[in-house]
Amino acid sequence: MSDRSEDVAHGSRGSGTQARRRPQRLRRVLSGLIAVVCLFMIASAGDATAKSWGYDLAAELMSPYCPGRTLASCPSPQAAELVQWMVMQEAAGSTQEEVIAVLIERFGEEILGSPPAKGITLWAYIFPIMGFVVGGGFAVVTLRRIVAGGAAPSAEAAPLAEAAPAEAPRTESTIEPNDDELARLVDTDLEARA
Repeated sequence: MSDRSEDVAHGSRGSGTQARRRPQRLRRVLSGLIAVVCLFMIASAGDATAKSWGYDLAAELMSPYCPGRTLASCPSPQAAELVQWMVMQEAAGSTQEEVIAVLIERFGEEILGSPPAKGITLWAYIFPIMGFVVGGGFAVVTLRRIVAGGAAPSAEAAPLAEAAPAEAPRTESTIEPNDDELARLVDTDLEARA
């Protein structure tokens, strides 16, 4: 009987351990499943926001109703209507390029934040680059001349060096006093004036 009672005891322990392990396994499987579902939802939400361009385009285009402001920052009710029109065009399936083409046709190229890189407006992109290259070259040449001029005396500096008088040798009277002597001299001078 003792063997049987031990088996029953072990069996009850074993079934209790298995009973505890089942919920733990179930919890692990469910938490893994929930994590996969959450990652899928986050990825699909990221794709949905990446495809949404209506409001982003409003932040890039200039407002025809408020000079110097984008459509998104313009307080005009007409600008808000134009933004809503762009969002509706997006929902209807129009592409971003089609909407921009319609807006350029309606309001002109001023609605674009920057001029297109074609024709005469191409110079707006070329001039800054040329200015940087030419200015950088000028700075390099100038700095090289300055550095080279400091290393070797130029032909103009030689006559000036010859014309300068030679320094007189220092004697005790020409040596400048130190701080203690200077303080003493100032004190004696002040006493003499008083």
